[in-house]
Amino acid sequence: MNSTIDANSKFAYHTLSNAEFSAAFVRIVNNDFTYQYKYHLFIRYGDKVYMEVKDVGEVVISYAELQQDRILKYYYDLSLLLTNDKNMVVQDIIYSSEYNEYQLYDEVRFWSTNTALIENDIHNNTLMVISYNDNCYYRINPYDLVNMEYTSREDLHNFREAYKTKYESEDMWNIYYNLAFEHQTDLIQNKFDEIL
Repeated sequence: MNSTIDANSKFAYHTLSNAEFSAAFVRIVNNDFTYQYKYHLFIRYGDKVYMEVKDVGEVVISYAELQQDRILKYYYDLSLLLTNDKNMVVQDIIYSSEYNEYQLYDEVRFWSTNTALIENDIHNNTLMVISYNDNCYYRINPYDLVNMEYTSREDLHNFREAYKTKYESEDMWNIYYNLAFEHQTDLIQNKFDEIL
């Protein structure tokens, strides 16, 4: 992976022209004001795609295989619409527990992508895209993907079986996709307005 790095005392911003970093992150606010989180984190490098799904696990599959799986392709496409800069990954130089405020992860994580999130507030009956989300942290160092092996058939089968029990509902797919598409359209319009 070829990168350029811009750093300050807290973060290093790695821009990679030959890799993509994206995330589809949904925060659900329940009637009792508790939160539920669902996320799909992706790193694509050439034909390899690393994917981590909350409460399911992580796999490395080929891009072609991702494209053939209707559900995983949906979340991948959604992640591309929500991500603000798909060629940049941010490295925390100094560990901060702020991102782990809601205890999303069981371990310390240092690498994140800058993405928007979808908030489904059941209590207030609202659904919106929040343009910045600092909770999408990868479990791996993205540079390690270069040497990672593809997930075995057996492990991929186990991943898919676990996935079915957590993410089989399609009720919100069109709504989430349309929200993310509107978000992306607004970003493009804002950039266009700045030029004029």
